[in-house]
Amino acid sequence: MSVKNIFLWYLRGESTAAQRARRITKILLLLALFIVLFWIVPVYKVVQAILAADPLYLLIGLVLSFASTALTAVEMEPLTRNQGIRHNLWQILEINLAVKFYSQFTPTTLVGSGLRWYRLSQPGGKVAESLAALAFFRSLETFLTLTTGLAFWMLAGQVKSLGANLFWIIVVILGIILSWILVTRKSIPLYEWFKTHGGQFLERPLWRPLTRRMEKFLVAVSAYAHMPALDLLLAVFAGVASVMCGILSGVVIAQAVGIEIGFLEMGWIQAVVLFATQLPFAVAGGLGLREATLVALLATYGVGAELSLAFSFLLFVRGVIISLTGGITEAVRALRSTQPKETEPATGNVKES
Repeated sequence: MSVKNIFLWYLRGESTAAQRARRITKILLLLALFIVLFWIVPVYKVVQAILAADPLYLLIGLVLSFASTALTAVEMEPLTRNQGIRHNLWQILEINLAVKFYSQFTPTTLVGSGLRWYRLSQPGGKVAESLAALAFFRSLETFLTLTTGLAFWMLAGQVKSLGANLFWIIVVILGIILSWILVTRKSIPLYEWFKTHGGQFLERPLWRPLTRRMEKFLVAVSAYAHMPALDLLLAVFAGVASVMCGILSGVVIAQAVGIEIGFLEMGWIQAVVLFATQLPFAVAGGLGLREATLVALLATYGVGAELSLAFSFLLFVRGVIISLTGGITEAVRALRSTQPKETEPATGNVKES
């Protein structure tokens, strides 16, 4: 077997051996990252920084993180409703929390993704509609993360006063909303025009994989081109608010361990960390990759490695707590589904106990 075939087998193979090889590689990479990090930074310094963290700031950061998760339910509700899928906000929130739980504690994110797809499609069996809603949701989440991260990176260091920060944050939010509306309604016609007028190079073998991904993205977002404006605004605004709550949660938790970093700086740092933890070889929500990325990025602001690692560990604990909330909702759901039914002797009607 050639080196190329071995490489393709490792990346795309569906056999048990290929999956085991990828899993072992992830574990080895995770161990190597931690060995290097804790070789440089003494463990006791990280533990001291964690124990000295302000519990009030940690609690506020946790509440803000849960608010960010709750806002994703608000973001998804109009997307599913416009596909004829009827779930209320609480049901969607339960599904999202369950996905976080399974994604955190299982070796693959496919379990969580499949669960969300199945749960949203029930009870009407709207499989295709659920897939379309999730494709749009993922596209919107990626778009928001990328645009806010890029905008905050450009603005960081250029604005100093609180008033200027608030002004530019509002400008970024309005720009994101306008851009997303234009993408959903005008992207396909513009893309077709571009391909017709000089975009033939997109069909070259080098660019074809990127072109196909772009086309899938445009099809997903254009499926909502005729979505009512108010529903689209609600989805985008809730998505932006979710991102902002997540950034603010990071700022507060950083302050808990003594890291003074601004909202704009945390905005682009969080975007980079999020993309890093989504790499194919990430495990347990990006454990290891998140730590290495934060140490490197925060060092540019003069933050010591021990504080960066303490901050990263607290972010991991925050994610675990949110995920365990999903585990609790799953346990409650399982108990309800296994409750015995009682039959009324007089009428013979069946009711839930």
